[in-house]
Amino acid sequence: MMGKLKDFRVVLDNNKTVYSSGEHVSGVCIVDLRNDMKLRGIRMYMRGLAKVHWTEQRGISSTGAYTQKYIAEEEYFYMQQTLFGKEENEEGANPILRMGRHELPFRFQIPIGRVATSFEGKYGRVRYWLKAEIDKPWVFNSRTKKAFTVIDHIDINTPSLLTPVGGDKEKTVCCWFCTSGPINMSARTDRKGYCPGESIAIMAEFENYSQRRITPKAALYQRTVFYAGGKSRSVRNSVATVQGEPIPAGRIARWDSKMLKIPAVTPSLVNCGIIKVEYILTIYLDISGAMNLYLHLPIVVGTVPLRAPPYSQCDPLAALGDVYLHLSGRNRVVPPPPVTPVPPPLNEAPPSYAECVFGATDIRDSDDNQYTVGDTMFTPMYTYVHDYRFIPAAPPPEYSRDDPNQISIQTQTEDSREQVS
Repeated sequence: MMGKLKDFRVVLDNNKTVYSSGEHVSGVCIVDLRNDMKLRGIRMYMRGLAKVHWTEQRGISSTGAYTQKYIAEEEYFYMQQTLFGKEENEEGANPILRMGRHELPFRFQIPIGRVATSFEGKYGRVRYWLKAEIDKPWVFNSRTKKAFTVIDHIDINTPSLLTPVGGDKEKTVCCWFCTSGPINMSARTDRKGYCPGESIAIMAEFENYSQRRITPKAALYQRTVFYAGGKSRSVRNSVATVQGEPIPAGRIARWDSKMLKIPAVTPSLVNCGIIKVEYILTIYLDISGAMNLYLHLPIVVGTVPLRAPPYSQCDPLAALGDVYLHLSGRNRVVPPPPVTPVPPPLNEAPPSYAECVFGATDIRDSDDNQYTVGDTMFTPMYTYVHDYRFIPAAPPPEYSRDDPNQISIQTQTEDSREQVS
């Protein structure tokens, strides 16, 4: 299939594979020829596109069963550069590229503004890629592709994401006409926002006043919703789990910072109009012989790891509001308003990345054929914190009768009472 081509591929400068809004994507297109090649031109394209696609089988009608397609797209940018030869649709004689190895440089800039984080899912994706094409007269064009990761930063060092989330649940287990004691569960996390590689610290108390054995468990779920044609489809994946010891009847147990490590997964996807990715921490009690008791807590997976104060006052999620609105009796997707990109903080160590735990995806699409060459398997890379250490909050100081602050505290309390009265 290569013919005169010995090598045809895209190489990024410094082997860089992760970018953000406003950054330059640069490198070379390598063309190695066995013989001279007459061509119109060699062009490089860079594109960022979110796409959703699924099908549904419809019932039998007068014309029989049929398949309904649901498709939606959201384009972030589409750029082109001519690396050699003529511009597209330019008239004139076709140039000749001599045999041997050629390195043709290119340079693009990702637009400053709204882009969504790279994502590969069951019914859709947010994908960014480079495609080089040799435009040849009278024969099929040769193409090569290379995908790269774009990250829309979410800084977890904001007040809303540093705040713990929690709740409680209660259940009474019945057996025929007999009612046993209640089963109670209360739990909270150390904060709401995390980066991959960090661990969720779960503080929980489980009270088993029933006659059954219960086992406390927790799981982090990734929920993805795809929108197209006024409809939606959702997919739920378990990305991390942890389990405690069984609790016999009539006993109480506690989790004191039970750790649940977050793997290399897609950050929460909040800046795309047709795909939404969110995370739910489910803490539950596996009850022997009865329905389980569940507590669901929202979690945000970000891209800027936890750091020491002062923390950022800019909340990237609060600016978006409710992206998915119910209008005119139908679920319509309203693109979120433009938000200022949140870059990683300055004067800190460069971030490290890890491949997505869901593995590689073939990036060939309907525009590609047997003349598309190169490595078409792509795995997104996400921010990942190595060697994360959980530092629990310092406990309050023990009470002492000799505490020098005791008198002043009492005085403040009395003054406040007088003000209230």
